[in-house]
Amino acid sequence: MSSVESTSQEERELTPLQVFLTKTLIVTAAAFGVLFFASYLVESFVDSRSEQIKILQGGPAFWSEVERKLYSLADEPDLPPEKKKKIVDALSRLSTKYRPYVDALTGAAVPH
Repeated sequence: MSSVESTSQEERELTPLQVFLTKTLIVTAAAFGVLFFASYLVESFVDSRSEQIKILQGGPAFWSEVERKLYSLADEPDLPPEKKKKIVDALSRLSTKYRPYVDALTGAAVPH
């Protein structure tokens, strides 16, 4: 009777390779489950955000939003003259500073 019990215990034990494969299968299944759940959360978050942003909807929603922003920009007060002059001077200095590089890129540079 003891020989029958020892034989059945030996048959039930898994080899190290079987243990490794079982653990690998469990970890892989858990990783896929976590990745699936995370991708579902990200997708639902992006969907809800894209529905809130009218400009991404296209069509009439896009153009009505563009029109609204155009009107709001046109109705804003103008910059003070001092600030305008300061900005224009800064742009002029930048233009003078980088003009040779832009001309070289476009081929408009005068060869020396």
